[in-house]
Amino acid sequence: MSWDPSKEKELERLYEQFAGFMTAQIRKYRVGKIGVEVDDVLQETRIKLWKALRSEKNIHYYASYIKKIVNTSVIDFFRKYKREEGVYLHEKSLRIAEFTRGYDADCQMDLKDFVGLAVERLIPSRRDIVRLYLLNMTIVEIALHFHYSLSKTRNLLYRGLKDLRKILVEKRIDDDPQL
Repeated sequence: MSWDPSKEKELERLYEQFAGFMTAQIRKYRVGKIGVEVDDVLQETRIKLWKALRSEKNIHYYASYIKKIVNTSVIDFFRKYKREEGVYLHEKSLRIAEFTRGYDADCQMDLKDFVGLAVERLIPSRRDIVRLYLLNMTIVEIALHFHYSLSKTRNLLYRGLKDLRKILVEKRIDDDPQL
């Protein structure tokens, strides 16, 4: 299939006409929180629009079609982020499993209960965030869950972990410096 110069002009016209609309749609999803630039999503949207024009697809309502393409592009970036995050969490859990193999299951359960009781002693705003962090949620996921900014979430988490460590040290459970 050969490329028609009129299609290129149509692509440029559509891109210029709907650039503000596409940017607003992308910003609505706050993709910056996962480290994705708006321009990256715009570029992906432009490629998908180019493919649609190249295939000579009959598009009647450009605004709704472009909105669909933008949403698809954003979803693709979120899926990529989740996939990469999943690989990271899997590697993290494998490393944790290496350290816990030698422990007795009863001892682990006692320690888990002990940490759970220590978490209950934290102030409520920090308690919930630390609890979710201990369930392997990332700071980004916790911030999205509570609708907090990343800096507020990070601040509450670090202060909560510091308080938790104080509680555990008071109870004679100290961290192993070799881990």
